[in-house]
Amino acid sequence: MPARQGVVQKSHGETERICLFPPCQVKCPIHEQIQRTNVLLSLLPHDPETAAAKIIEIGDALFRENPFFTVCGYVCGICELECSYAEHGGAIKRRLLKRFVAESYVERLSTIEPLPRGERARIAIIGGGPAGLMAAYELAGRGYRPVIFESSDTLGGALRLIPHYRLPQPMLDAAIASLLRVAGIEVCYGSRLGDHGFDLDRFRNDGFAAIFIAVGSPTPRILEYQGQPVPGQQHPGVIYGHSFLYELAHNALPDGYLCGRTAIVVGGGNVAFDAARSARRLGGITRVVCLESGSGAGKDHLPADPHEVSAAIEEGVEIVYSRGVAAINTDGANFSSISAPRCTAVFDEHGFNPVFDSSDSIDIPGDLLIIAVGQGPERRFLHHEGLLDDRGKVAVDPLTLHSLRQPGVFLGGDMLRIGFMVDAMADGIEAAESINRFVQGADLGQGREAPYVSAEPPVRRDYRHAPESRSLPPDQRLNFHLFEKGFSLEEAIAEARRCLTCGPCASCEACIAAGIRTDIDTCQVDEARCSGCGICVTACPFGAVAIERLGDRLISVTDRQLCRGCGLCVAACPVSARRLVPKTETKAVASQ
Repeated sequence: MPARQGVVQKSHGETERICLFPPCQVKCPIHEQIQRTNVLLSLLPHDPETAAAKIIEIGDALFRENPFFTVCGYVCGICELECSYAEHGGAIKRRLLKRFVAESYVERLSTIEPLPRGERARIAIIGGGPAGLMAAYELAGRGYRPVIFESSDTLGGALRLIPHYRLPQPMLDAAIASLLRVAGIEVCYGSRLGDHGFDLDRFRNDGFAAIFIAVGSPTPRILEYQGQPVPGQQHPGVIYGHSFLYELAHNALPDGYLCGRTAIVVGGGNVAFDAARSARRLGGITRVVCLESGSGAGKDHLPADPHEVSAAIEEGVEIVYSRGVAAINTDGANFSSISAPRCTAVFDEHGFNPVFDSSDSIDIPGDLLIIAVGQGPERRFLHHEGLLDDRGKVAVDPLTLHSLRQPGVFLGGDMLRIGFMVDAMADGIEAAESINRFVQGADLGQGREAPYVSAEPPVRRDYRHAPESRSLPPDQRLNFHLFEKGFSLEEAIAEARRCLTCGPCASCEACIAAGIRTDIDTCQVDEARCSGCGICVTACPFGAVAIERLGDRLISVTDRQLCRGCGLCVAACPVSARRLVPKTETKAVASQ
């Protein structure tokens, strides 16, 4: 997604192009306008009937940016990691604010006006997960005719593996159905790349102008010890994390499946903790065995989200730190225990394999072993289609996602690297941009490296603490109902008002959307009047004013990205050298 350019117009005519945005928006891989939504939510009326229409308007704006926002409200809080409020009472609960909108907006999904049907080239999208769906949506919006080829009988990819206590199935179904309907996307199910002559040449022969491959990482990593596979991974009672979550999502595991039994989950990522928390809900005594020490220092910290770890502990999941698996033991044909040597370092001196002390080993008994140590893409078809480099890695330009081996083929999503849902969505957006350029014969990389730069957050004298945990008590959530409570209208307004609005007006414009203003005012300096006294610098609460030398004089200058148009500097100026002007007038001045 190309960066929106901001302008700093200095009084003596020098213009510098920059991008300043709230840190949360910079952190978001799709650069969603988070501050803008927070401000609009903070302005909602307290009467539910009056607020209802405003919430739908906010949802409409969110949907235009992100047709998956209703899903993100349950599973994506990556922006909160960069919130300026994080160290001053707790990050703004952006995910729950989005969920608040989603709960009111879900019925609106079925009535959103479809996009105009395009007549441009057909594009093949291989894989119906977040990356493929987002690419198809973006391409349809540009007038192309995307066709999704999905190997299974449902769309959603890895989202289908998220346990229902975190993401309700009806919400995911509604989001996908809405995206398909609005964008008019054709889907071919049961189409697995590499099967029965289903290859890249077939797509080219069928007239597709470009191909985007986003097939995820469905292949589990096998458990290894000292660089060798651990024997016994095919025994009854041993299952991989993705397979366990797949069976759970498809109701293949009955309630009480693990009652009176012990499940051991090997791994420290989110998949491992999804499996562990699900095993607890199936009645099992559950232990997570991980390489990390739990100290949180350097690389020796659990890769799972901290709130997932703390929630698992609250629910009774035991974590066995600093242990690997040297052997899978059986009692006859069935799994009975693992031999777990102590891990002394997660990575060796070369930054690769873990280091173990085999003299310090314990046996951990169990009835079910769930292996969740990572996953990767299916390599067979990648090798067959010549999409790998000499080291066996996917050969792709990281900026444009264009294959370095096959022209007109683009790759993205979890098959390149395991990330958040929104990382895959960002790949879909970037792939759509690249495909559009490729079809038009344009340069794929030109102008796409402009970074998003965070604005400095304003300083407050007092900070309001985040609301208390929204989770149900542990003894009330050992089931597959939502474990976390959403916001009421009053709670959503209060939480949105905690937002520091770190970004400048130019990157927000919520007040225009709310009808409070018709334009964003900013400050202009009359150089002939300005004495360079610096009173305006002291008066500005946003750090937007500075003193600079112009020839043999000192004059004040305004950073138009930081200026909020409050007028305090205008009021403070003793010689009336400053005045507020609309942003539209500022643009005219800047272009002269």
